[in-house]
Formats: sequence, structure tokens, C-alpha cells
Amino acid sequence: MRDVFFGLALQYDTGSMPAVALNKNGTALEVHKNEAGFSLYYRVGTLKKATVNWGPSTQYDNGTTPRCAINGTNVAVEVHKNQLGSTLYYRVGRIEGNQVNWGGSRDYDSGIEPAVALNDNNIVVEVHKTQSSLSNKLYYHVGRVNGNNVDWGPSYDYDSGSTPQVALNNSGVVVEVHKSQSQSTVWYHVGQVNGNNIDFGSSQQFGSGASPSVALTNGGDAIVTWVSDNKLMQRVGRVNGKSISWNNDGVEYDDGLNPSVAVANDMSIQVHPTETALFGLWYSTSILTNRASWMQDRLETLGNIPLSGLVLPASHDSGMYLYGIAILGKTQNLSIYGQLSYGVRWFDLRPKWTGSKFVIHHGPITGPDLSEVLDDIKRFANEGHRELAILKFSHFDNIDDNTYVQLANQIETALGPWLVKTIPGGKRLADVTLNEYVKNGPALLVLVDGNYAVKNRRPGFWVYRDWDASDPAVGELRVFDQYSNTTDFDKMKEDQFAKFNNYNGKCKNDPSVPCDLFLLSWTLTPPTAVWSFSKVANRNLGLAMTELRVPNGYGQIVNMLYVDYVEYARVTDVALFQNGQPFS
Repeated sequence: MRDVFFGLALQYDTGSMPAVALNKNGTALEVHKNEAGFSLYYRVGTLKKATVNWGPSTQYDNGTTPRCAINGTNVAVEVHKNQLGSTLYYRVGRIEGNQVNWGGSRDYDSGIEPAVALNDNNIVVEVHKTQSSLSNKLYYHVGRVNGNNVDWGPSYDYDSGSTPQVALNNSGVVVEVHKSQSQSTVWYHVGQVNGNNIDFGSSQQFGSGASPSVALTNGGDAIVTWVSDNKLMQRVGRVNGKSISWNNDGVEYDDGLNPSVAVANDMSIQVHPTETALFGLWYSTSILTNRASWMQDRLETLGNIPLSGLVLPASHDSGMYLYGIAILGKTQNLSIYGQLSYGVRWFDLRPKWTGSKFVIHHGPITGPDLSEVLDDIKRFANEGHRELAILKFSHFDNIDDNTYVQLANQIETALGPWLVKTIPGGKRLADVTLNEYVKNGPALLVLVDGNYAVKNRRPGFWVYRDWDASDPAVGELRVFDQYSNTTDFDKMKEDQFAKFNNYNGKCKNDPSVPCDLFLLSWTLTPPTAVWSFSKVANRNLGLAMTELRVPNGYGQIVNMLYVDYVEYARVTDVALFQNGQPFS
């Protein structure tokens, strides 16, 4: 299922009323109003992995409620209302580097809350609300770019409501969204451009809230965003005739107000103002992809790469996702099945024996039963995805050799058909390629820290060792995993960057033994309230990975991006860019 998750955003400017557009060349155009006046500004940006490299903020006009669109030939169309009246204006421009060469500002109608869409055929669709205080009618125009002008068709009313937004693809399919005039509900129409008209289907509700925005791919994928109680929501579906078949219900991704969304070439971007009075403007990006099958869908390019050459999304304290008293140790929002579906492929599982059953724990805090975790993994494996997932068991609590055998039996009973029990002769785990791991379907690689798997040898349970272990040669997979033990983001970033830059691929206590993988521990370590501390780290993961030189001076790469609250860090997207294969 192709989906997006925008996660926690980064600030790029200050102002109000931001809107964004994106084209197939990876160029983003953003417009906004200043904080208190009526000055309008734009920025041109270029996609850079999971971030945007923004150009300078440049004033281009005066007015309010600006909206913009761009197409694949770098033509831009902007609309706005004048600052005091109800006259609507537009401009046509050409993007040149990080600037826009705008034509003159021209009035084209009367109204409020205008929005605009543009396709590669230079067809323009504009929507707006009437300025009348006695009516809530919504209107549209269809036009065509002609030099620095738009040849507009007549204005037609099509519904009632407020804050309309619109998207248009190269096939002339239109998706329009708006808020109800009397309730906090958001609605959509699907239509088809037909000359100067749009043949709209009926209005259908897709959520509760306000300030909707919409983006549309040429293949018919629709992305909507909106706000509900200062929470930003997202939803993805596919146009099916005059309706949208939704993949899921609305999902919260950040705090904020009045989001604007755009998509091109399976890459999407959203911008929004802060929900506070600080006038911050924020953005985040998301790949439009099926994260549940990201390995399978990229086997043609990733299949012959060994484990040591892959970058995996990794979750810290993977099983600590419950609420109640367990919230004191909560580090994830998604269940194990949810994390697998989101694309996580390295799991940190910490088992504890209670005297009657195995549970997951974080220190003194108890999480879910191990049986629940194993059922989630089994459910995902039964779906047949040709994916490799690594399950690292460590931090054993109240477990001796006898109870370890019970633990291993429970794991094998649940997951036996998918356990990696043999590997090609002459290879170590790190040397096995992705194709070799998943040749028969889903593959689960179970790693066991300590000496349990040394003393109790059985197929499918492999010995794990940390980089600084006293006996690294025993390890069948050896990993550099050193957290920073701080709640200060800047210190954590500096420490993790330094650790990676100094990592030479050799084990600390026996340099003759190679270390197989490097784990970037992108986590802060408060005693509790992990969510509050994780946000700054998660917002900055994508940007940080554009700053870190990979490979390092020793030819080593980052293999695991290890985070709390995985989806809010957009960790799968960042890993896909690090693998060089963001799109399937």
C-alpha cells in the first residue's frame, strides 16, 4: 500500500499563510505572507534526499492568502487576494535557479481564499470562495497559460463551503477539497477538465477538521492534509472514477495549523505555520511508497548487496509501545506489526521472565507479552513480503539457561518457518546478500546477546556481540552500538558523528576481528518522557544525514538508523535515500 508519513517538520522561515508546490524536477516553490503586514514572499527550493535546500526569501507582491503551482517546465502561477478588498490577482512566472522571473500582477475575479493548480499542459484550475457575507458559494475557473498571462474561462459555482484547495494532474483529473460552511468537516470532489468546465462528481466527506489541502499524482494517488485540534492529519487514497478509495483513516503527523501539500514523482512535501504565536513556518517531506515491501520492491538494485552494505531503519526499545503505566518507558508509538509495515528492519527486543510468561521490558517498566510481539511478527511474515527483519534479543531479565531454552522454544514455535537457519558456505552473516536472505520469502534473523546462544546451540539463533565485547570473535554478527547518554541534542549529534568518523570497522578489544555493522544511535536518554526529548532528534535526522560524510575516511557506512518513535523521524525514508534507492 503506497502511503506517506510526513513526520516532524523543520523550520525554514517565519511568516504566515504558507503554501507549497512541487514539480517533477525536484523543484519546490513556497509562498507566504509576512507575520503582521501584507508583504508576500516566495522561496525556491531543491529536494536534497529527505530534506529541501531552500533559496532566499524574496518579496514579490503585497496581498494576503497566497497560493502557488508549478509544472515540469518550471512555469509558475501564483494567486492571492488584495490586502483590504476582495479582488483576486494572479501572476505567471518562470523559475530560474533559486529565483522566479515573475510577470505582472493581474486581477481576474472577485472573491476570497483563492487556490490554484497547474499541469504540464499549461492548463490552470483556480478555485475560490465568494466574498459575499450572505453566501458560502465556491467557484472555479479553468484557464491556460499564455506567455505571462492566463486565458481564463468563465467562473462557475460548484458547491458551498470555505477554504477550497485544488490539485490537477496531466490527464486533466481534478481533486478539490474544502471545509463545510457550517461544521468542522472536510470534503472532496473528483472531476475532469472538459474545455472551460470541470465535470465534478458529488461532494464526499473524508475527515473532521478544517483547512484541507490536496495533492495529486499523474497516476491518480491523492494526498490530503488538514488540521484537527491543532493536530496535522494526513490521508492517502487513489482516484477511482469520481471517488477516492482511501488506504486508511486519517493519521496524525505533527502539531500545527493550515497545512499545504504537494507531490511529484512519488515525492511529497508539506508546509505549515506553527500552532503558537511565534510565526514559525515548517516543512517536511515524504516518499510516496509501500514501506511494508521496500526491500522486495527494490531487489533489482539492492538484492546483490550484502547485509554490511545496507542501511536499515532501526527502532530503539522496539517493544515499548504500550500506554498505561508502561508509558513511563514508552519509546515507540507503533506496535511491532506497525513498525514492520512502516519499514523498520532492525528490532531491539528485551525479554523478561515473570515466573509464568515472557514479557518485553525497559528496566523496571513492563511492556507487552512476548507472545503479542511474536504474533505481530508472524502476522507480517504471513503476508509474504520478501523482507529481511533482524530481531536482536538482549538485556535479559530473570532469565537463566533453563528459561532461555523456553524462550527459544517460544520464538521457534511462533516464527520457525521464517528463521534464518543456514547461510551460504564460506560466508558470515554480514556477507550474505539480501537476495540470498529472502530467496524463499520473508527472512527473520534472530540475534542473541550474551552466552545463551553459545551454550545452547540451535539453528536459527545466532550469537551477537557488541564492538567493545571482550570476546568479539565469538560473535556471528558484530555491531558498533554506542549511545551518547545525554539529553542534549547537539551533544548527541556531535558524539555520534565523532563515533562514526572514527569507526574503522575493527573491534575495540581485538582489532584483528572485523566489526560488521555500524549503528547510529540517534536517541536521547531521559529517565522517562522519551517522546518530549525525541522530537528534536527526530526532526533533524534527515538533515543530519545530508551533513554526515558517508562513507567515512575508513570506507565504512552507517548501517542502522536507530531511533525512538520511528515514524516521526521518517526513518524509513532517510534509510531509503541512504541506500540510494528512494523510489521503487
